[in-house]
Amino acid sequence: MIRKSGCASLALLFCCTLAVLTAPSAYGDSLVLIQGVDGYAGFEDTSLFSENENSGGGSDGVFAGTNGQLDTRRALIRADFSVIPQGAAITDVSLQMTVMISGDNFGNVDFTLHKVLRDWGEGDVIGLSEGGFGATAAPGDATWLSNAHGASSWTDAGGDFTPNVSATAAAGLAGTTATWGGPSLVADLQGWIEDSSSNHGWLILSAIEGEFKRVKKFHSSEALQDRPVLTIQFTPDTVEMPLMDEIAILISAITIGSIAIVRLRRAHAINR
Repeated sequence: MIRKSGCASLALLFCCTLAVLTAPSAYGDSLVLIQGVDGYAGFEDTSLFSENENSGGGSDGVFAGTNGQLDTRRALIRADFSVIPQGAAITDVSLQMTVMISGDNFGNVDFTLHKVLRDWGEGDVIGLSEGGFGATAAPGDATWLSNAHGASSWTDAGGDFTPNVSATAAAGLAGTTATWGGPSLVADLQGWIEDSSSNHGWLILSAIEGEFKRVKKFHSSEALQDRPVLTIQFTPDTVEMPLMDEIAILISAITIGSIAIVRLRRAHAINR
């Protein structure tokens, strides 16, 4: 009788431990990408200048909007997502960029993100006038007419991008932050995780492009501070429970099983 009771107790302990350790986990991961932080070097960004074939991928800022000469600027930004495991499910995405200069000290202007449809080159050219007019493009740089200067051209001047808006954010005075997010950004990133060759990033477009002195300069990935921040929430294809949590659950299971064994033994002793 004692042997049967002991075997039953051990079986109960084993079942409790197995049930807890094999229970589904709801853990997800969060990733914050900033150029130069924790060894990350995957950001690329540059500006397109409508009045010439200049580039500015090495400048400390990127431009979008229209300046005082009624010249248009558009910005390109792209990040490397190879740090995200294959098969991950993206659940949330946000892109934050800080305004460095606001044309005519003007307040909020909406800027939209659009998926870029062709590959492009960032380059390292530093433009004149705080980067606002660019400088002579090097081979391979993105310009208003070319996705790779001297090698290939955009189908449409000013960049090839989807007309669909991936996200919209208001950008205000210098020092304020614009934050883009939403389900379309999640869908963009999910597609790029599944097919990295399609990742050409986003084009930043002013919602009032063409209006006099309504250009904004955003800190770029080359800036000394306030670089772009991309925050990503995702669930890995196979979720691994943190070791400390596994240990805590195992201890809990052993404790529950031990209590059950003690109670069974007491009940057996009473009934003898």
